Amino acid sequence: MSVNIISRSAWGAKPWNGTPSYVGLSQRTEFFIHYDGGTPIAYTGVQVPRAIERAHINQGWAGVGYNFVIDQDGAIYEGRGWTKQGAHCPGYNISGLGVQIAIGGSQEPSDKALASARALYDEACRRAGRTLAKKGHRDGIATACPGAKLYAWVLDGMPADGDDAPTTPPSSGGGAGSPGWDGKSFPGASAFKLGQSHAAVTALGQRLVVHGYGRFYKEGPGPRFTEVDKDATQAFQKAQGWTGADADGYPGAETWKRLMAAPVKAPPTPPRSSIVSLNSAVKPGARHAQVKELQQLLVKAGYGPIPGAYTTLYGAGTQRAVARFHTKNPHLKGAGLSYDPAIGKKGFVELQKEAGRK
Repeated sequence: MSVNIISRSAWGAKPWNGTPSYVGLSQRTEFFIHYDGGTPIAYTGVQVPRAIERAHINQGWAGVGYNFVIDQDGAIYEGRGWTKQGAHCPGYNISGLGVQIAIGGSQEPSDKALASARALYDEACRRAGRTLAKKGHRDGIATACPGAKLYAWVLDGMPADGDDAPTTPPSSGGGAGSPGWDGKSFPGASAFKLGQSHAAVTALGQRLVVHGYGRFYKEGPGPRFTEVDKDATQAFQKAQGWTGADADGYPGAETWKRLMAAPVKAPPTPPRSSIVSLNSAVKPGARHAQVKELQQLLVKAGYGPIPGAYTTLYGAGTQRAVARFHTKNPHLKGAGLSYDPAIGKKGFVELQKEAGRK
């Protein structure tokens, strides 16, 4: 499919609000797919890039943040274009070309839109002289973009017109063993020999990038199996808990199967506790910086008022508030005491919880 790009002047773009920085094609290593968000888009044509332009200028940007925009009719509109820095994914605006397919929510992308996006990707690879990693916006930052349907399409290799095999730039060559490969199944260990080219090596690298091993690639994964591919594969294998010959960096059928599956998200990191310890110097009658914190917690938990607070002095008012705390929590009171003005380490922990700390 040939690529026909509607220029900024043709769709009526406004002059840049400042000039985006120049980025050479040699710096491009990724191709990001985006969508518009949670609301379906009911229009096509020049209204699409113009609406995005208005929104992005209102955010203080220079203009459309994507490099290209594709509507449901398959029309491709120039945004930042091939050589201007994008504003679509923090950390990847130089290395990545950002392309929005103009759908939202659960809206189905049209075959025309997908075909245009794939053709644009192929053209990007040709211009860059390498195979760019296929990515969804969520591969760069935590976001729902590009939505479940477009992201599944990206993970499937961005197929169009029945061709879902990874694209290899013409200058790279398909390599030995590529003919007859279906583009999905494990091609056999013979495809992964150091120095040998095969389309499956590109697919391997792209999946390694999706799974979080893109740091190994200074340039986008290509068809030639190199030490970089081997190192990235070995890191992935070790992450599976494999050792020895099972983690030698050469893909086997099980490595391939796991790479082709959707990445396993790490469980969320539990929030760090804000509970702090009591300094042993915090005692009735003493002065200490943490006394002010103690007073604030007592008041917040409902054991105030503390006349004269907030100060560093553990005075009579603070002691009475602590005693009120112990009336509610007698199990934390000092043994044999009917009146206990000292908070104690366990009492201080419980007080923090009552005040809302976790």
